[in-house]
Amino acid sequence: PIQDVVDSCRTGATTNVIFGLALGYKYVIIPNFAIAISIFVSFSLAAMYGIAVAALGMLSTIATGLAIDAYGPINNNAA
Repeated sequence: PIQDVVDSCRTGATTNVIFGLALGYKYVIIPNFAIAISIFVSFSLAAMYGIAVAALGMLSTIATGLAIDAYGPINNNAA
């Protein structure tokens, strides 16, 4: 895919931006479908309560992810 982005640069900056956005959107289709399927399944099993529990389960990993993300620059400068 990177070579395709490089090839799109030859015709101008606008096509490069459009092609880059299209390529980025292409790779978020599967996670979006996974979220949509989890919403559908949780609603089918437990209505709005199921959606709330599923959302809480997806959001419960944010604290760990943010802590790891914040620790990265500290770790890089320590060496």
